Amino acid sequence: MELRDFATLISKKKMTIFLIVIIFLILALILTIIQPFKYGSSAQILIIQNSVNPDPYSASKSTEYLSNILAEVTYSNSFFENVLNSGYFIDKSYFGQSVKDQMKIWDKTISAKAVNNSGIISINVYHKDRAQAELIARAAVYTLQTKHNLYHGGGDNVAMKVIDEPITSNYPVKPNLILNFGLALVLGFIFAGVYIYLFPEEKYNIGPAPKFFEKNYNKKLENKINEPAGFYHEPLYHPTEPEIAFKTVAREAPITEYGIKNHFDSDYDGDDLDSFEQINNRGNIKNVLNL
Repeated sequence: MELRDFATLISKKKMTIFLIVIIFLILALILTIIQPFKYGSSAQILIIQNSVNPDPYSASKSTEYLSNILAEVTYSNSFFENVLNSGYFIDKSYFGQSVKDQMKIWDKTISAKAVNNSGIISINVYHKDRAQAELIARAAVYTLQTKHNLYHGGGDNVAMKVIDEPITSNYPVKPNLILNFGLALVLGFIFAGVYIYLFPEEKYNIGPAPKFFEKNYNKKLENKINEPAGFYHEPLYHPTEPEIAFKTVAREAPITEYGIKNHFDSDYDGDDLDSFEQINNRGNIKNVLNL
């Protein structure tokens, strides 16, 4: 299928594309609503090494190694226990009773990663309660500062310095509404494009059935029965090209039920069109001059 043909297909299947995109947006809304809304608190810690090694490359690699190790340590049960026992009044019941439940919830609560090769560890904490989110973030920073030597062999040659104190959001940051709906919009358009490309036939259109429009137009035409003669805009029904909605015709007699049927009857021979042409020709200059 050429690009021009596909563009034409898109113009004819706007309703199908629109409904598919709406379905994806509704699914995104449902998935967003069923997720708990959580506040976020973020902080950053810098690793400082008191190394006697004069080689800056080796020192940089060592710092990078330590930052990656300590970032992974934050997900461990040992670090979790140290955070709970840090004295920051964290609600322990939030994490459940069993170790399995605790680690599952803790994994969704904290996020830590090393920032490139800078030796900086970025810590993010998410919680339903804003105050608890900030307390857990402060407890995690405190644990890294005071007990980091439990997770590496650098001893006193390694120090942790807080460069960004925990900053807590005023509004929930999870789930990400902009990301969810933006992704749903993009996926909806992609799916709609693939759908109409694979199923270009009219029978695969998504939307109100053609009979629905046919009945509406029938009702409109029935309302015009016995109207006086003259020029009028007559609604037409076209199942594949609904934009062709009107045509201007002339009549010298009221519309009848037979006339209504003609507009939807494919076997209509068009005899009435000759009479319409005769009416139009009465105003032709050739008729006035008898040519």
